[in-house]
Amino acid sequence: MVLIRVANESELKEAISLRIRVFVDIQKFPLEEEVDEHDQAALHFVVKADERSRVIGTLRVLNNGEEAKLGRVVVSPEHQGQGLGKQMMGFVEQHIRASPDFANCTQIRLGSQLDKQEFYLKCGYEARGDVYDELGCPHIWMYKHIKR
Repeated sequence: MVLIRVANESELKEAISLRIRVFVDIQKFPLEEEVDEHDQAALHFVVKADERSRVIGTLRVLNNGEEAKLGRVVVSPEHQGQGLGKQMMGFVEQHIRASPDFANCTQIRLGSQLDKQEFYLKCGYEARGDVYDELGCPHIWMYKHIKR
């Protein structure tokens, strides 16, 4: 069993380090694009093996009123393939459904790297629109309706 929750200050620092390791060091996205102005306003979630372990997964949620925008979804490479990403997505979706802060939210949207699209389809998302380029990487918008 894993621990999934809203990040505290020290966990947020670990989450950003994990994002930099995966998105910048491994996937070669520019560092200056990884940590951005949206991090201040976002609600950050983390996955940990237990209370004392390091962050092994993270994502952020921006509340845009009628829409929650997920981003920076990542599980550490050594923990991928264990269902942690799916657990994290489910936890965050439940949080969005239950939280009064997201009371007007009717859908979740995220920009998926094209090679990760199958993961989001398995999580119940649907692709809409054309493939677009983001920093040299093909992406597609994915959506999920929120049922209350």
